[in-house]
Amino acid sequence: MWRELPHDKPAARALIRAGRRARPPHERAGDDLALAGHLRDLLGGTPPGHVAAYDALPTEPPTRAMVELLGHTGWRVMMPILLPDNDLGWDDGNSHDPSYVSGASLLIVPALAVDRRGMRLGQGGGSYDRALHRRSPGALVLAVVYDDELADVVPSEPHDLAVDAVLTPRAGVRHLTE
Repeated sequence: MWRELPHDKPAARALIRAGRRARPPHERAGDDLALAGHLRDLLGGTPPGHVAAYDALPTEPPTRAMVELLGHTGWRVMMPILLPDNDLGWDDGNSHDPSYVSGASLLIVPALAVDRRGMRLGQGGGSYDRALHRRSPGALVLAVVYDDELADVVPSEPHDLAVDAVLTPRAGVRHLTE
């Protein structure tokens, strides 16, 4: 479902956050399994490599089942570590270096909303914006949102980078920037 959002980033964030707080908690378990199933279908026979993933906050679409699936299927999962300067280091047991994300062939990133162009509305700290600038060419960037968080246009700035695809619990994976 594509929807209208305010053209101002703070107002758009407030609207999405309010919607997430109002979401019934009992939906999360089903969403967790649905997202993992869609990710499994996307990866199909793709040989495992490095993946940058994250643990969802309580109001975000759940990622636990996806992270477990990746680990069980041989992917080397790197999890973000927030550094004092709001940059992200990446932990796979060996490194917390921000540039380590460049070794990932898949980046699963949080978002509050994503638009048809692949523009991602984040939380506002710039941490994932920095990480996306470090990705390797050819790495797939997949933003995870709820189905009603797909927007016609997300407020963006020149430094913002588009994601390649969006993953939602009901609609699954939609490639955006092909």
